[in-house]
Amino acid sequence: MRRSRLIFFLLAFLLLAPGFASAIQLGEKLHPFKQKDLNGNVIDMSTIIGKKPVMLVFWASWCPNCKSEAPKINQLVEKYKKQGMEFIGVNIGVNDSIKRARSFVKKTDMTYPTVFDAKNTITQKYMVHGVPTILVADSNGRVQFRNYGAPDITEANFKRLMEKQ
Repeated sequence: MRRSRLIFFLLAFLLLAPGFASAIQLGEKLHPFKQKDLNGNVIDMSTIIGKKPVMLVFWASWCPNCKSEAPKINQLVEKYKKQGMEFIGVNIGVNDSIKRARSFVKKTDMTYPTVFDAKNTITQKYMVHGVPTILVADSNGRVQFRNYGAPDITEANFKRLMEKQ
């Protein structure tokens, strides 16, 4: 019995580990994608990555933590968008709909563009395993933050994000 449990956990680890290992890590470059947002405007990340700091916010309308993080992210948008930082939301599309995503955007007063990842391609590209997942990249396109909540960006942190190398 003990041996079969060990084999089960070992097999589960071997099957799942590659997915976790390939998730974008700190210091790696953001992956470009091109998709229409909920308003029909095209977001082409290849024109943004490496030119300005970017925050990617992966979320779902059914996620209670996404709802509680939204006001914190809205505050960051208010503070840093006018200073050159880009904010992009990505609804992961899992057990969600465009209608519910639009309703969530309206209820939480999101002021940044959001794409609906219906085919889960962006979410898979970034190996997102839970929501909210937030990534922040600097002006060089390199990830400096990856976590399940809004970062605390100080003025000093923001200046580092803006530096080109």
